[in-house]
Amino acid sequence: MEEIAKYLPLEGPVKLTNPDQLFHIYEYYGLNPNEAPPMPLKVYVGRWIADGQRHLVHRYSIKKRHFIGNTSMDATLALIMANMANVTPNMVIFDPFVGTGSLLVGAAHFGAFTLGSDINANVIHGKGKTSRNNTPNKFRGDDENIRTNMRMYGLESRYIDVLITDFSKNVWREQPMFDAIITDPPYGLRESTKKVGTEKSYKIREEQVEAHIPATLGYGLGDILTDLLEFAVHFLRLHGRLVYWMPTARSDYTDDMIPHHPCLKLVANSEQILTSMVSRRLITMEKCKNLKDLDGYPVKAAIRDNKYQQPNALRDKVYNTGQSQDSDTELQESTNSQKDENVKNEFEQAPTSR
Repeated sequence: MEEIAKYLPLEGPVKLTNPDQLFHIYEYYGLNPNEAPPMPLKVYVGRWIADGQRHLVHRYSIKKRHFIGNTSMDATLALIMANMANVTPNMVIFDPFVGTGSLLVGAAHFGAFTLGSDINANVIHGKGKTSRNNTPNKFRGDDENIRTNMRMYGLESRYIDVLITDFSKNVWREQPMFDAIITDPPYGLRESTKKVGTEKSYKIREEQVEAHIPATLGYGLGDILTDLLEFAVHFLRLHGRLVYWMPTARSDYTDDMIPHHPCLKLVANSEQILTSMVSRRLITMEKCKNLKDLDGYPVKAAIRDNKYQQPNALRDKVYNTGQSQDSDTELQESTNSQKDENVKNEFEQAPTSR
């Protein structure tokens, strides 16, 4: 510290008890602890500004959560996404692929009112087999649902509701109504992504309507992402943010794979490596203008390099290039636990006043 003081304008006496300013020194020896050099590669000096919010990771840990699924978002990443969306109290936040509602928990922590939708009625209502291991009950209990999780954390007053709906079919009155959209779209890796529809033409008799189960079609990842941007353009408030995950095969990725729209500007693009072949990118966009203000209106969202337009395109890419079926387990574990340093820093460096 005495050596560092020669280069910094430090004035006043050293106080080991109750100091006015607190400095930290970090020495970086590389990423491999077994091959650390004798001297640090870099030395970082910083002044303490405020404590972080790491305690929230433990408070909202999905290991302690009552209602979870196989793809429930890790608490750290859910909070990061809320932070990237600039969530503040009394905002209205929407997740169109809500699943078990982990992203709603993160947004509600910062004081937002939350709602979501999903095509899977069993997940929303907490029906079917449990996702927990080492439990005597094979099926979910009656109280396993998103509202129960919100109540568990004292956030029920911030929970509006969830809808069962197909995202490809708009059910909303068209008007800017959401302050931010935070979501984790389906990737199509573990199972095919579907939307309601059919290539056949037929009529349903009136007596069959109540029991009718709609036919489904494949829903390509490229179409999901462009639909997501279109939805954001129509239903986000001006300067509202869209925060979502975009999966890619690592060997395929180029910046041209990120969907774009003239009403949305790219704010951040951070990679999280999941396996040796697959990663996903946390994409943050901000609505910078209204659709009616565009020259040449209407304009549609598009992807310059749309490698995943066909249903199951990403899945076929991953499994047809040598990755074994065992990687599904690896993918699930890494999705829920591995943290990319670039993404993590976005959260830890963010203001703590929220």
